[in-house]
Amino acid sequence: MRQRALLRDYHKAQDGALGERALAVGGNLSTLAVFITLVALGAPLIAKATEFNAAVGKALGGSTTDTAHKKALRKALIALLDAAADAVENLAQGNEETLTASGFSLSSPGGVSPAPVGTVSIQDFTHPASGKIGLVLNVTGVVRAVVVERQNTDGTFTKTAVFTDLNDAVVANLLPGSSNTFRACAMAAGNQTSEWCMPMTVICT
Repeated sequence: MRQRALLRDYHKAQDGALGERALAVGGNLSTLAVFITLVALGAPLIAKATEFNAAVGKALGGSTTDTAHKKALRKALIALLDAAADAVENLAQGNEETLTASGFSLSSPGGVSPAPVGTVSIQDFTHPASGKIGLVLNVTGVVRAVVVERQNTDGTFTKTAVFTDLNDAVVANLLPGSSNTFRACAMAAGNQTSEWCMPMTVICT
């Protein structure tokens, strides 16, 4: 039987989930006795995750500079999580209790990990009828469905639709003449989701 290992599923996690995972792992490495030799890895994880979470909030409805800063912090945070995962696996030597205590997910014993989720972006819009907007999606990699959210007046986003037929991604019940900002993320096996794409705005006819 293959030795249990950690699942690096955080690489494709949404921003909020990534920040939460890093805070949890950082807290466990900092406080649990079993990780006393790894305690130095905890504080940097917590600090970077806190910085990343703040950047995520600022990037929402912010400038392109804010978005670029968030992406740079995301990359740095994932690098810290990779280093922590390597250290935990080296310490645990396959011990499931130790691996689980870290806050990381476990890979399936002897199983095949699902293919990484692909990516999606909004290329353009169509106007099939009054009050309806069609999304022209650019999809790469493994994508089972696409989740679309619409931006609210306060800058937050609300789930609008989940499309499994990517050639018929039409959002209905919109107010003619209204300005609508959409974003999308890809979904694959195991409910894996990609990062949200860059939001795009269109006027409904």
